[in-house]
Amino acid sequence: SSGINAEYGGPETGVPRTVIRLNQVAITDLKITIPRGCKTKKVRQELLKAEIPAKFAKSSLARKAAAKAATANLGDFERFQSRVAKTLRNRKIRSTVKKMKKSS
Repeated sequence: SSGINAEYGGPETGVPRTVIRLNQVAITDLKITIPRGCKTKKVRQELLKAEIPAKFAKSSLARKAAAKAATANLGDFERFQSRVAKTLRNRKIRSTVKKMKKSS
């Protein structure tokens, strides 16, 4: 049904147009108005005119995706360093909370 599907494509990123389910899409406030059945060239023009790629790059969704990609590219030792840093940070937080509970 057309109520659960949407046409998806990224002319700036090289993603070809395809039909995708709406529950697989993260909806944002970024929006362009295009006529029904328009060509990829028109979509690209409207995206650039509305500065959508730049606005999306500033969004929290883009930052989360970049962080996830950076985490996925970590090596063994970098993962280990990250885990040790997290442990130390949590230990410091735990001791601070313990002191606060004791004082109150």
